[in-house]
Amino acid sequence: MGIFQAALIATVVSVGIGHALLRSWTCRWRLHYGVTAASLAFSPLVNLLVKKPALGVMLGRVHLQPAVSTWPWWFAALVLLVVGISEEAIKLLPLLAPEVRRVLGTRGSAEPLAFAIGLGFAVGEIWYLAYRIHVNDPASAGLPFYMLGGFVTERIATLTIHSFLVMLPLRAWQNGAASFLRWTAGAMLAHALIDTTAMLYQMKVVGAAVATFVLLGLTLACAIPFYRYRQELTPSDRSAALRKDGRLLYDASAGEFPSRKDGSA
Repeated sequence: MGIFQAALIATVVSVGIGHALLRSWTCRWRLHYGVTAASLAFSPLVNLLVKKPALGVMLGRVHLQPAVSTWPWWFAALVLLVVGISEEAIKLLPLLAPEVRRVLGTRGSAEPLAFAIGLGFAVGEIWYLAYRIHVNDPASAGLPFYMLGGFVTERIATLTIHSFLVMLPLRAWQNGAASFLRWTAGAMLAHALIDTTAMLYQMKVVGAAVATFVLLGLTLACAIPFYRYRQELTPSDRSAALRKDGRLLYDASAGEFPSRKDGSA
């Protein structure tokens, strides 16, 4: 089936990007790859156990049909909130692991951990959606993979977006519970807002060209924090980090490494 070939292409590209970035960002590869592996199940789980049952209950309560194009705007907004809250909540499950919390307590750890989580979530989502298309739209699923470029592009783009959204609360982790909860709520709301264009496309309010343009713009915007982090991570900084028990001591608030402040690098 073409859809599974397209899913394989999106997976290979996403994993290649994630592997290259994580290897250049941190020496704690085993931990980050473990987080990625655990995160593979997050999208199928949240869709099957939360989003799908919740949508069924919501549609039944207001007597609406599953077809998105028939939904009133207020119901679509409510669905977007449910999606944002549930997906951003499940992406924080790695924090239940003591080792993840310990590493997150060091400076500069939020970006690599966020990308590891985002990578696992994005790859799991690729295959969940591919299966859904295979079951619900066999005609589209049977197209040659080279005619499913939109699916491949969208899935690769969401890798950056998922990583950016989970990075927001992870960055706030060191600032206390109140800050962490505020940024978690902000990430949930941002997720809902980012998905708005995709919802409008499904409601046939905007066309495919507009939806694609917005998606690419959001992807570039979400990539900026990771690009800036990568620019700060020089070979000497990484070497210094390796000598400090493998922890990247990047001060995100100051925009520099402590080694640059005290001249120890």
